[in-house]
Amino acid sequence: MNALVVGLGGFIGAASRYYISTLVNKINTSGFPIATLIINILGSFLIGLLTQLLMGLCPDNKKMQLFLTTGILGGFTTFSTFSLETVNLFQDGKVVFGVANVILSVAFCLTGVVLGKMLAKTIASI
Repeated sequence: MNALVVGLGGFIGAASRYYISTLVNKINTSGFPIATLIINILGSFLIGLLTQLLMGLCPDNKKMQLFLTTGILGGFTTFSTFSLETVNLFQDGKVVFGVANVILSVAFCLTGVVLGKMLAKTIASI
């Protein structure tokens, strides 16, 4: 049953990632993988927010946690894509873009988790 819950969430997350990437890539023509960066920042924020909220609201609901974090956000965030795109940037000689992608992804994704947790704590205290 857990695999079904994770799989359903993964479908939702992956489909969301596809649609957001498609939309952003229609606008972005620079060659910088901004869609992946946006998705990873948003996913990091959401995983911080949701894990904090779930700990307070339904700490014993493991299926909900699996569905939202491992499922939806696991399918949504794209660390392997980030890694591939970064390596490709370096291999294509776009060193500045490669370094920028690493720095921006790490800094903003960690910040996203922290901000998500802070927002969840604020919501919980209301």
